[in-house]
Amino acid sequence: MLGAARHGQTHWLSDPEGYWYLKFKDVLGRSYLERHIEVIKGRPIKGEPALLKTRTIYHHVDDARELWKRLQREGWR
Repeated sequence: MLGAARHGQTHWLSDPEGYWYLKFKDVLGRSYLERHIEVIKGRPIKGEPALLKTRTIYHHVDDARELWKRLQREGWR
């Protein structure tokens, strides 16, 4: 999933109830070495802008990849 992500590419997961969503966004800095993954937690609100609850920056892609895999094991899709 995140290993082959290109600059600006996004991936989504939702919790088993479909209440919370996580957006994983590949962000490239000045060089490939400054690449990081931004994870934003939020939820849609009907008729309003989405509620953005938290934003976490993972400077090591492997950490974000481990989070993705763990959440999938817990039922996130």
